[in-house]
Amino acid sequence: MTLTHHCDAIQNLITKGSPSDDSSYSLRLIAHFLNVTRALLIEQKADKYHYISEQSFQSLCVDLELGSFHNCCEGPDTKCKVLKSKTKLPKFLNTRWGDFAKVMTLDGEVISKSSMTINKYAAYSLTSIDKETGWFIHDNYLYVINNKSLEKVLLSSLFTSPEDIEKSNCASTTTSGVCDGPFDSEYPIDADLIPIMYKMTMEFLLQSVNNIPPKDNENDSRDSQTSEG
Repeated sequence: MTLTHHCDAIQNLITKGSPSDDSSYSLRLIAHFLNVTRALLIEQKADKYHYISEQSFQSLCVDLELGSFHNCCEGPDTKCKVLKSKTKLPKFLNTRWGDFAKVMTLDGEVISKSSMTINKYAAYSLTSIDKETGWFIHDNYLYVINNKSLEKVLLSSLFTSPEDIEKSNCASTTTSGVCDGPFDSEYPIDADLIPIMYKMTMEFLLQSVNNIPPKDNENDSRDSQTSEG
């Protein structure tokens, strides 16, 4: 289901199936609260050690360029340069298990997560012949080490804003900049979370219009998931 489908479903539930042109809730407002609720539900699901399917993940095409790991690298010395994402990465969902990030080459080869420290001491390993390509994130930039030839990589993770990922992929993969809008793209969420996502989104919308103090949606969603589990 696309974001448009979810927004239409919310509007139908609010109007009880009677379409209205003067609805108090714009598609943009509904989409905002859908994103807020999705993030909350996925984080809670991950924190409870429950399986999260690939339906909730997105892949971001990341453009790389040769850059400095820090601001102390001066001159054209390539030994001081590493591959770095051209722009800062979008925000990840925050779970106790981390960001679930996975980096791959464009042909699907998984790149191991690493760090400058791990890479430094790998040189002293008795079993390591050649340093493997690795990646790490620093100051919201993606860095790729032991490889200066890659131009792009795929970053798969649970992102905070599905719309930002769709826009970034469009800008990175097309020259015309013409792609399906974020409302027409598949919305990344597991099917079992959709009913409670609708319920919580409608509560957020009601609170926003009537200035009702927000109820404890976090505990409410946890209780719902516990009763379902």
